[in-house]
Amino acid sequence: MKSLDVVIVNYNSTPQLLQCIGSLLGAREGVSLNIYVQDNASQKGDLSVVPKDFPEVDLTRNNRNLGFAKAVNRAIKDGNAPYVLILNPDTLVLPGLLSATLGYMEYHPEVGVLGPRILDSDGVVQGSARSFPNLLTALFGRKSILSKIMPQNPITRENILTVQSDGMNPMEVDWVSGACMLVRRDAINNVGPLDERFFMYWEDADWCRRMWRKGWKVIYFPEAAMIHHVGVSSESNISRSVFEFHRSIYRLFDKHAEGWNIYLKPLVFWGLLYRFFFVFSSQLARKKLIKTEPFPVRKKEPIKLTPEDFRIRILRFIARLNVGGPSIHVYLLTTGLDSKRFHSSLVTGRISPQEGDMGYLFQSAVEQPLIIEALQRDISPLMDTKAFLHILRLLRHERPHIVHTHTAKAGTTARLAAIIYNYLFKGNAHTVHTFHGHVFSGYFSKTKSLMIIWVERLLAQKTDVIVAISQTQKRDLAHKFHIAPADKIKVIPLGFDLTPFLNGHQKRGIFRKSMGVEDRTLLVGIVGRLVPIKNHMLFLDMAEIFLNENPDLNVKFVVIGDGELRKMLVDHAEKKGLGNHVEFCGWRRDLPHVYADLQVLALTSKNEGTPVSIIEAMASGTPVISTDAGGVRDLLGPPEKNLPEMEGFTVCKRGILCHNDDAIGFARGLGYLISMDINQRDQMVDEARDFVLRTFSNERLLHDMEKLYLEIAKTPPVKTL
Repeated sequence: MKSLDVVIVNYNSTPQLLQCIGSLLGAREGVSLNIYVQDNASQKGDLSVVPKDFPEVDLTRNNRNLGFAKAVNRAIKDGNAPYVLILNPDTLVLPGLLSATLGYMEYHPEVGVLGPRILDSDGVVQGSARSFPNLLTALFGRKSILSKIMPQNPITRENILTVQSDGMNPMEVDWVSGACMLVRRDAINNVGPLDERFFMYWEDADWCRRMWRKGWKVIYFPEAAMIHHVGVSSESNISRSVFEFHRSIYRLFDKHAEGWNIYLKPLVFWGLLYRFFFVFSSQLARKKLIKTEPFPVRKKEPIKLTPEDFRIRILRFIARLNVGGPSIHVYLLTTGLDSKRFHSSLVTGRISPQEGDMGYLFQSAVEQPLIIEALQRDISPLMDTKAFLHILRLLRHERPHIVHTHTAKAGTTARLAAIIYNYLFKGNAHTVHTFHGHVFSGYFSKTKSLMIIWVERLLAQKTDVIVAISQTQKRDLAHKFHIAPADKIKVIPLGFDLTPFLNGHQKRGIFRKSMGVEDRTLLVGIVGRLVPIKNHMLFLDMAEIFLNENPDLNVKFVVIGDGELRKMLVDHAEKKGLGNHVEFCGWRRDLPHVYADLQVLALTSKNEGTPVSIIEAMASGTPVISTDAGGVRDLLGPPEKNLPEMEGFTVCKRGILCHNDDAIGFARGLGYLISMDINQRDQMVDEARDFVLRTFSNERLLHDMEKLYLEIAKTPPVKTL
């Protein structure tokens, strides 16, 4: 049986110490453990529980704080096992760590020190393997502002060697963190113990440098992993920890400076002194800000991770669950991801009274969406600030790996909060934003639209991945509006459960009967919010033109949806004498019944992402006619080659594409669609149905998004501690 001495130095971290010992004993797997705990005169926590709960632990209570190095050296002298494992009390040992690391050391006698992969409490890899510090370390070290702003810069990558690891194979490094290091006793006897002049910090770097000078290798071993809850002891006395950090790094430079570096000692001293005052004041400000954060989170508790729980945590934001594709999209992604690998939570605001509510999708969900009242559609400096602060606190509680935002309002507020969370609170959340459409044209004035474009450009710089839902949208984002470079934009089409629409033929007649419409009446419908961007005025103007050109045709135009423009649209229809030909139906949940009875689905929008109504109609076997808005062209496909050019519209492979704001052309396109040869129209409908089944299934969406999340999780940003 392999024997191992374990050394843990405790200072005011008793609750974490108990968890550490428990995880250590649970992971011993046949290894004989001699656990030595040196307590440096802790003033917090009841240490009497240690011998009660863990009688096998040798506890020494020092009458004063000896410092880390001196306490470790005392414990090393008490043992005699061939290997010594040095652990911080705020660590958790994961299963397999001891057997894997000891096995590697047995087969590699030239290795003096081995450090495993150290994970943050949220599962992100810490920068525990590094190069020996130099003059640039202060500028591009783990804590530096420059490393936070540019985590992948070459100097930081050269300093923090974990970013160069493939996550599997051992690699030689200059030094590894003393939070968890396995040391060969023969190497200790050869090199000597830790330098006790280092009260805390940098004694591990000094020891590893001495190991290399004596011919012992230092290895980073990512195959084995453990968790480190950073800074539990040091946070109890910020002034002392910051002071000792800077004093120790000067001592390290002074001890190992050679050649012309000796003459830089005064410069290093004064540089570290200025840095000390800056870091100390920043830490105090941060601590005060944490204590005074407003808007406590009511529904959720902080996540308490166990060593077994390493699912990728995704915190998803959408401004509101109003009727439309984005709500369906976030519902599928929140409830449909593989629960063994992902934990997805949804945060949303309240819908306005005029909008249809799709919150009913979550009625049977295990986890309900978290509602932030201040997260709303309208721009309000007060409410937006409240929402921002609420989200910031939520991020600190949930500690997500990925923040995924949907729609413009939530995308702006939540991504700003994620940026602050990463920089100010040492977070490591990746950010993903999905453009379901965009508000760069058709919504606001030119000046306001330009301001929004510049905000999105700035946010895109700090966004890891931007998701476009169509190739057309990607081209617009990359080349028309220059939001982000094309290589940062990934196209992932929407996905839906299309089964209810595929079986639409079984539901024919139900919608007609509910409206009292005869079977011989031609039904042309439009589905969507009654808001300016959907341009229902064009639909009504087109209806008037079509009726005038086809007076003998029995046709009814139905408007499915509701919104702020309903009264104006009803009045407009009355003024045009369309009262008997246009029916305003409001919101309906039985859309499969609606599409089953429509002969034509129309869309007249000025701007779109990928319109859900077209996808649902195609799946239902309903012919489609639409304006050329956003991703519609991707849905309808290329123009038919064997047809002559039409005035005001184009016959495409899967539908009719009309010019924007052209009621006459739209009416002509509708007339053409209705009068098409039945075989030609059936071929168009079949092509459309096959296309949406291939492209927009919920299985395909979940597969693509899971793949994206896993790719992001495999390349975490450099941890700044």
